[in-house]
Amino acid sequence: MRSILFVFMLSFLSFGLRAQQDPQFTHNMFNNAFINPGSYGINEGITVTGIMREQWVGFKDSKNVRVSPETILITADSPVKFLHGGLGLGLAQDKEAYTKNMLVKLGYAYHMNLGNGKLGFGVNANFNNKSIDTKNFNAVDEGDPVITGLPTGGVMITDMSAGVFLQKPHYYIGFSSTQIFETKKLPATADGVAFFKNRRHYYLTGGHDIILPAYQGYVFTPSVFIKSDGNTLQADINLMAKYNNKVWGGLSYRISDAIALMVGVAYKDIEIGYSYDIPTSRIAATGSHEIMVRYRFKLEREKTRSGYRNTRYL
Repeated sequence: MRSILFVFMLSFLSFGLRAQQDPQFTHNMFNNAFINPGSYGINEGITVTGIMREQWVGFKDSKNVRVSPETILITADSPVKFLHGGLGLGLAQDKEAYTKNMLVKLGYAYHMNLGNGKLGFGVNANFNNKSIDTKNFNAVDEGDPVITGLPTGGVMITDMSAGVFLQKPHYYIGFSSTQIFETKKLPATADGVAFFKNRRHYYLTGGHDIILPAYQGYVFTPSVFIKSDGNTLQADINLMAKYNNKVWGGLSYRISDAIALMVGVAYKDIEIGYSYDIPTSRIAATGSHEIMVRYRFKLEREKTRSGYRNTRYL
């Protein structure tokens, strides 16, 4: 079953095209809660994850102003037993040059047991504020109504996402779609030319833990992360090695875009990871830095020692 799933996912790589779509992260294996609501609460405990990424460091425009993409993301999810599932929340700020997206996601996943694993079906509501810094943006045509007619506070677009996520003891696989309705909104411009439109995205993810009998302390995890907007496709192939669940290192290859180096450390309930992307495309910039911090703690209370009163000693 696992072999079939991985062959199926890897077959997508034959369509290897690259495109910058939703916010991009190298730590995609830690980011299921943002792209797939089916993963909400799938793990036993509350999980809070933060990722900060600066892409193409040193990328500047003709005015020597830094315009490299910068993204900050925070997600939190937790199982809720009386709802037979989990709840999740995601907050993100994505800046590219003079544009900025503020995104909020809030949703629910229903869980059902599947053998020794758990299957989640989830949906969430998306609230996306899109804006452009019209004061500093250097338009080709001065006074362009497409730019000058945009509201200073940006526009708010609502949409939704849905996904299914399967978690087993040694592997996971998920499929999801974001911005399903492809909502668009026309700002109040004179000619109605300028508009913001969401584009539907599709995500396919999967990973499998491999434990060598002779080296029980090491866990090797190959994984794939595939996303598409229906026209273009981007794929990441990852391989991570973890030792005693305390330290890890790995490589990631994003087809036609970059090779990334990853390192990390875990201490009790906290995990910290760092990655550096080395561009393989024609982008005239240095690499990309990314930091990931995760805090996970179980909801189960420690069992207290019970006792009884001996009637001989009141």
